[in-house]
Amino acid sequence: MIKKITFLLFIAFALNTNAQTPTEFSTVKTQTADVKIPGNWEQLNSINDSGQTYLKNSEGVIIAIAQNPRKAYSFFKSNKSGFENVKLFYVWDSDYIKENKYKTDKIKENAESEYIIWKYNDGKLDNVFLFGSAKDNFLNLLVYSNIWDEDKKVLFLENLYQLNK
Repeated sequence: MIKKITFLLFIAFALNTNAQTPTEFSTVKTQTADVKIPGNWEQLNSINDSGQTYLKNSEGVIIAIAQNPRKAYSFFKSNKSGFENVKLFYVWDSDYIKENKYKTDKIKENAESEYIIWKYNDGKLDNVFLFGSAKDNFLNLLVYSNIWDEDKKVLFLENLYQLNK
């Protein structure tokens, strides 16, 4: 009887674990490399200046992804660490947002993994970004949606970043 219960618990755990692991991925070609995204995402458009590609899933959640060489940015300092350059990227972009009269908030940073998560509200929705360092590139990830709460957006961005770092 105990063996049967143990076996059933094992099967239930295995099924539950499997259900949480995405089996489908979408791929976006950025200016420097392909980015792998968990789930099924439809490409909407790309912006050449920033290199951002916008995508939407079946829930209606919109994300944007850009990966550009760090050295392409005016603020980049070759004598600084990856995380120090990520901080410069954050200051550069958030200052621009503030100049346009929007409020910004830093949500989280991780020096070891070299990323910062932050947001601003465009008058409609929160734009939640993750700026991170991926080899010689900056990885710029965005979730733009009121369907997911902030915690879900942050978790998605962190998972997406770790998948592509």
